[in-house]
This record gives sequence, structure tokens and C-alpha cells, in this order.
Amino acid sequence: MDLKTILLAAACIVVIIGIVKGWGEDRSIIVFQDFDDLGLTFLVPASGFGIMILFNWMGANPTVGLGLGCAISLWLLVKVARNTHVLNGCDIGRTTLALATKLPLSLIWVLNFIQMLNPSGKTAAQRRSSRGQAMVLLAIFTPIIGALVVERNGSYFSPANWIKGRRVGSGIRDHLN
Repeated sequence: MDLKTILLAAACIVVIIGIVKGWGEDRSIIVFQDFDDLGLTFLVPASGFGIMILFNWMGANPTVGLGLGCAISLWLLVKVARNTHVLNGCDIGRTTLALATKLPLSLIWVLNFIQMLNPSGKTAAQRRSSRGQAMVLLAIFTPIIGALVVERNGSYFSPANWIKGRRVGSGIRDHLN
């Protein structure tokens, strides 16, 4: 086996350990405190990609877009790391495991969401396959990420606030609180 395969396998094992330790009522780490923490974590990769896409779309200098996107993502990453450190009792080991879980999950989710909206492929069949694979991964990762949220509230990114006043089945609305 080559080094890349070993490192990828080790990273997957670390993420799985973080999911196990952050799941359920007897969790030993806090991966996502609430939906605001979840949203802020998802903004780390999404803001960088969004700014780069915006700069390319507007025909501006892509190098400036890359630099600005990286700077904003880095600032958000520092904010997420500080919040995670405080939430996990200022314990370096628990903070590192929580960050090693939440950041890859957010990156995978955002990349698959982008892939679902704008699938790659030269033919319609390739794009359909790419979109389908992204949707399957989103269907697997979304409930896992949802189970890692400790408190089902938030002032900015709460799904319950998004659907307030809309016609949504009571089963969905009951499980958001």
C-alpha cells in the first residue's frame, strides 16, 4: 500500500471515532453544539468555494478570489476552532478529535452539495450518475451530521425557523425540535 492510502484510511478511522464519541446521550465530545455551530462550520468550505465561484462568474481575477476565499475561510476556521475548544472544556485532545470530525464532514457535505447542483461530466448520462452519487452521499451524511448536533436550536441556521409558517408535515416539524 502507498502512503496516500494509509493516510486516507487513518483519517477515515479518526472521523469514525469522532462520530462514535460525539453520538448519543453519553457523548464524550461535542462535535456540533447547535445549528449555529453547524452552520458556521459549513461556512468554512462554503465561503471559500462561493467566493471563488463568484469571482470566476464575474470575470474578476481568480487569484484574488482564491486569496480572499482562503482568507475568509481561514478566519472562520479560527472562529470554529476557538468555539470548539471552549465547548469541549478546553481539552486539546477532545477539541482535536471534534475538529477532525466536523471539518471533513462539512467539506464532504459541501462538495457533494455543489456536485448535486452542478454535476461534472461531459454527457447527460455522466452528469446524471454524478448527481446521483452526490445525492446518495448527502442522504447518508445528513442524518449522521444531524445526530451529532447536541442542542436542536439556533438563531441563524435553525431548520425549524426556516420552515416556520410553511406547509410541512407534522412528522418533520416534530423531529426538528
